[in-house]
Parts: sequence; structure tokens; C-alpha cells
Amino acid sequence: MFIITRPAEDARRFINAAKTAGASVVSMPVMDIHFIDGAAIPDKPWQAVAITSANGARAIARRADAPALARARAVTVGPASTRAALDAGFLHVLQAPGDVSALIRTVKTQLHPRAGPILYASGAITRGALERRLAEAGFEVHRAVLYEARPAQRLGEEARAALMSEKPGTVALYSPRSARIWGELVRKERLADQAGRWRHACLSRNVAHALREALPEARHVVVAPHPREEDMLRMLGLPAD
Repeated sequence: MFIITRPAEDARRFINAAKTAGASVVSMPVMDIHFIDGAAIPDKPWQAVAITSANGARAIARRADAPALARARAVTVGPASTRAALDAGFLHVLQAPGDVSALIRTVKTQLHPRAGPILYASGAITRGALERRLAEAGFEVHRAVLYEARPAQRLGEEARAALMSEKPGTVALYSPRSARIWGELVRKERLADQAGRWRHACLSRNVAHALREALPEARHVVVAPHPREEDMLRMLGLPAD
């Protein structure tokens, strides 16, 4: 049994992999994506668009100026955001290996500050590292808030029933924020002890750290060897192709 905490559109690969392996899976998105279609983006000669989530690319695809923005190079964090960028019309995609830190390194090594400004297709909540570190390297960065990930207010009935069952399974967590929200939800509904019996699979050490702070009851925490979904799937014995 798996509980996948990603938003529905992003959870498809995990759900399909679990079903292919013959495992049952409960979709329990801990965040709901809301696009901000009216966000202003300056008309500039962008050399690149930094995309740290598939939702950033999906937000661009919804815009009237998407064809103009897609003439710039997209710099993405991994396969999911790359697929979303291609679907949004980007023809040139530079894929970083796995996370925002890798994206920052890729921009620093593959692009040049004098080649033009960088548009950051951002969610409403970020840690600010991308803007700060690229600005320190001499890049002009404009952050456009194009979507908001709103936290769920309660557990779904399927997730609640799964946690209360006699056979614990695995909860898949993909971001520090989703780990914190998951911990808040199970604690709010007085299911922290039950959730603590489950294995928690985290995409990165940062996710695991956030989980341990939010849910100290979690006794079995595993971390993917690299912050990529395919590594998460392989770690859990699920098909990654």
C-alpha cells in the first residue's frame, strides 16, 4: 500500500508504477495547485526561463504570451519539468540533474549574465535561493509568481482509512513543504501514532529533515539516493520506466 502526496497531475507516474507492480495506491494530495493567470511578466529579451516545477511550465502554457516566452531557453530541474516545458512549447531545454541547487549550478556554468535576463517561473512560496544566488553571480533575474500551492485542510477518507488499517505501507513525500503539511494533517486528525508506523519515502534529505521535525513519530524514513522520481521509484521497488 502506498499513499502518494503529490498534486494529482504530478502523481500519475507514481500511481501508474504502483499499479504496474500490483500495489494499491491512495492519492492524497497535500497541496492543490491554483494558477495565477493574470501575473504580469515584463516584455524583455529573456535568455532563459528557470522552471523549478512542472507547474511553472504549465502556468506559462496557459498564458497568451506563451509563444513569445517559449522562444527563450528553458532551464528545468528534471524529467517532469522538462516534459512540461516541451508541452508548453519550449524548443530548447537545458535539464539540470534533480533540484534547485543543480539548476543554479547549471545556469552558472551553461549561461552568461551578459546574454540577457532570466525569468523565474515561480510558485508563491519559495526559499529565495535561486534569485539570491544567481544575482550574486551577476545574473538579472525576474521572479514571476505564476501559481500557488494551497495546503489541504484535512485528510481524505481513503488516506484516513489506510492509516488506521492493521498493515502499514509507504508514504511518498516530494518536498519539505509537503512533508510539513503531511505531518500537520495527521497530527490535526490525531493519527500521528498510526502514521508513525508507516515507512516514509523522501525525495531528498531536506524532505526527510522537514518530516522528522513535523512528525517525530515517523520511525522508518528512507531517502532516495538522488532527488529524482525515477530514483524514488527504484528505491521502492517500483518500475521507473
